[in-house]
Amino acid sequence: MKSALPFALIVAALAAGPAGALAQAVAPPQNTYSSPYHAACSRPAPPAFPGLAAAATLQAQDIEQHRLARDSYFAAADANLSCLDADIEARMRTLFATGGAMDSTLRAQGLAHELASRERAETYEKFVRMCLAYEDTHGPLPGGCR
Repeated sequence: MKSALPFALIVAALAAGPAGALAQAVAPPQNTYSSPYHAACSRPAPPAFPGLAAAATLQAQDIEQHRLARDSYFAAADANLSCLDADIEARMRTLFATGGAMDSTLRAQGLAHELASRERAETYEKFVRMCLAYEDTHGPLPGGCR
């Protein structure tokens, strides 16, 4: 998974840069760019995992089913993050080419990326906690909790 740090630095530079602020003050905002990617981006719903107390009563095959649901979600979440990355990059290239400042659409896409990335990380943590609660009661799983 890509780090959000370079994106955050670029967005901060766009937002705070004097040339960007000057361009925004002098020229009207240019919203002529339409994203070829955004319409295809779709945020998947994360799977629901049982709580820690309920995890202790699960069977090994239940954990495997939750692992499959997690992996399926990760594939969809990664595709969504890649889609958002491509959209953000295309928007930034357009802004750089036109000398425009960061617009509200780019800010919204950055926020959507941050939220999707955080949701993916939280889903991973929930699965690991559920799996470890199972292992505390039943012993190690053949595939582990990763």
